[in-house]
Amino acid sequence: MQKILGGLLLAIGALLGSGACAQNAAPPNSPPAAAPAPTYAFHSLIGDKLDIIIAQFQTGSKLDKNRREPPIDIADPVFDNMAATSAGEAIRRVIPKAELAVLNSRSPVLFAKQRELFDESNGVMSIPEAIRGALAAEKADYLILISKYRGESEFQFVGSPDGTGMIEGLGFYVDGSTGVYSRETSEAGRGYIAPYAYMRVALIEVKTGKVLGKQNIKASMVISSARASEGETSPWAALTSAEKVSAINRLIQREMRRVVPQLLKVEAGK
Repeated sequence: MQKILGGLLLAIGALLGSGACAQNAAPPNSPPAAAPAPTYAFHSLIGDKLDIIIAQFQTGSKLDKNRREPPIDIADPVFDNMAATSAGEAIRRVIPKAELAVLNSRSPVLFAKQRELFDESNGVMSIPEAIRGALAAEKADYLILISKYRGESEFQFVGSPDGTGMIEGLGFYVDGSTGVYSRETSEAGRGYIAPYAYMRVALIEVKTGKVLGKQNIKASMVISSARASEGETSPWAALTSAEKVSAINRLIQREMRRVVPQLLKVEAGK
């Protein structure tokens, strides 16, 4: 397992490898200047770790017997960068002249206590003073906050969800049991690996803290362990380290491109 986790961190490292201008005064009798484009700031708090959850079920029982492996700590902002970049691309498709800014804080406290620090009450989001200062420095009108969402796991098999306990953030669910199969599974008992991204995206008006819109995201993909190379029996081996990183990034990118335009429509009252 240590060798496999080391390869995953190397894959993340490889992925990471891959002034003000003076303005001329308006001429006399010129038409009024257009209103400045809004500035959107992004702050993502999903990418500090990857959880690994191993399915362990007791026969005849619906009790959650999942085993949680020690998480893989991620020091680099590879997943948070993907979230912010994809959200920015989505905004530019709707508001081409929008100004964009990314808040790059990697404070462990922000990740660990994000629910308390960004608490919502009566439709208003509390924002830590340090974040408010950064938003003021960027002259941001709106904040796109991308945080972890905790919810019941839902992996689709032949049209019905496989509820197997609570998960949040980013990670992998690994099931090598004989109880559940995907359509791809060809050998009994081989199971699957499911990369997942459970996120909450909120659009916040910086001046007032008002939450203009939010969406909870439960995204995953199921990969049969039949994809593993010959001789491998663990579903974990169905994806290489690079493929694991890519799978998580694809989920993040897909969901930001889907959800952010919907939030902008809510903000615009459309």
